[in-house]
Amino acid sequence: MTRRVGMAAVMAASQLACTTIDPGSDPSIPLQTFDADFFYCHVWPELIVAKSCGTGDPSQDRPNSCHFTPSAVSGMALLDLQPAVDCGGGDHPVDLTKVGSGSPAQEDLQAVSFEMSRDYQTAPLFVRPSGYAHPRSVFSQGDPQVNQLLATWASK
Repeated sequence: MTRRVGMAAVMAASQLACTTIDPGSDPSIPLQTFDADFFYCHVWPELIVAKSCGTGDPSQDRPNSCHFTPSAVSGMALLDLQPAVDCGGGDHPVDLTKVGSGSPAQEDLQAVSFEMSRDYQTAPLFVRPSGYAHPRSVFSQGDPQVNQLLATWASK
């Protein structure tokens, strides 16, 4: 009988002692989102197109070696938006069907956003094409237009 009481006491004590550990909130890093309209109306034309990031610069890059050729790049593969998103010279796309879910423009926004950071000066979108781990220097880190463009996008 003592043995039974002893075993019951051990089981009761172990049930009281058992606890679970709350793992807390989801440890994944949330994807940062950046203003889509600013991307379509400013980042795409003023950086990606103006600096020939998609097509490459024929005087400096091998044919099919830049971001419009997915097999040529290890990151930020882009689709050639032809025609580009029309913003009518303003800050918002004129035709929202061109930037809707699953559109090439939205795919490019996602690819470029993945390379962007709120601290744009540490973002691969800024660091790599300025000469670090990139086939060529596309712009200098001191380029005022690129700095202003990415600083504005980072804040949106």
